[in-house]
Amino acid sequence: MSQSESTKPVEESGGVAGFPPLAITRIKEAQKLNRIAIYLVCLALACFVFFGTLASVQYFHDSDLLYQLFHYLPYALVGLSVPLTLYDAFIIYRYRLNQPSILILSIGIALSLLLICLLFQLVDWLWLGIVAWIGVAFLFQANFKRFFKFIYEQT
Repeated sequence: MSQSESTKPVEESGGVAGFPPLAITRIKEAQKLNRIAIYLVCLALACFVFFGTLASVQYFHDSDLLYQLFHYLPYALVGLSVPLTLYDAFIIYRYRLNQPSILILSIGIALSLLLICLLFQLVDWLWLGIVAWIGVAFLFQANFKRFFKFIYEQT
């Protein structure tokens, strides 16, 4: 094999930079799921701001429904993004798109905070566990962007 053939990023199997086409497809699917998780997070933040603003208006001060939407809907929306984020973590770990220690640290902190708040009924601190999951979703978004920038440069 000549020097120019050994440095080519495209293999005979159609892969790019050592990644087979199926792996790239799986990573693209995980990136789409991460976008959905980011949309859920943004929707949760928008609901928090919208319902919080409405709840602060004097006319709606006594509305229990508005308070419930303000308090629990953002938690539920971010909670829906947690399984998507865990799948993204599996894909990132499987294809080594990030160091395993960083994955364990980010998922471990988010999971620990969430479980501690839920198990010990620390409702006042539950927001901290939710914020950790939000941070993990954005961390994975950066990982996917870096990976596809690398792939684009290799082709």
